[in-house]
Amino acid sequence: MTSKTISNKSGLTSLFGIFIGQGFLVGLILIILGLTKTIDPFVLTSYEYGLVLEGLAVTVFGTLGGVFMPIVIGLIMKDPIRFIIDDDYIEAVQFGGLIIKSPSFVERHPREGVSSIELSEVVRTNDEGMDTTTYSAKLIRNDGVTIGTLRGISSTGVAEEIAETIKVDLSRNF
Repeated sequence: MTSKTISNKSGLTSLFGIFIGQGFLVGLILIILGLTKTIDPFVLTSYEYGLVLEGLAVTVFGTLGGVFMPIVIGLIMKDPIRFIIDDDYIEAVQFGGLIIKSPSFVERHPREGVSSIELSEVVRTNDEGMDTTTYSAKLIRNDGVTIGTLRGISSTGVAEEIAETIKVDLSRNF
């Protein structure tokens, strides 16, 4: 069997586009306004094309900020963004594991001997007082011993897809 990747949350990667797009778009607008000399430069007033240089700086630094801001947000998050299922193991990869190759961002469980998955509901209250629901899945061996736990599953559909991929039964404990 080749490895299969199951996405837990795909909305986080769209932050890259949002953050990069803002800096890039504002920088291009400033460059166009500077070339047409529609408005005067903000800081570099002594230069003829000062607004063009300011637009280039906003484009470069806005794009760099757009790359690093989602990385920082992703490093703060503790829920996995994807699950990788292979012949030998099941990996839960956090967002930082997509960027930094560190074992602290990858949780690996053996797949050998897993006969069932027990799904539990985890309800947490965030800073705004709203309840957020995630799921944790215990990987259970034939003799009833828990091999490992997959935490931070976003929906029961993701858990069902994991159980279907490794061909085991899924029981809900909620």
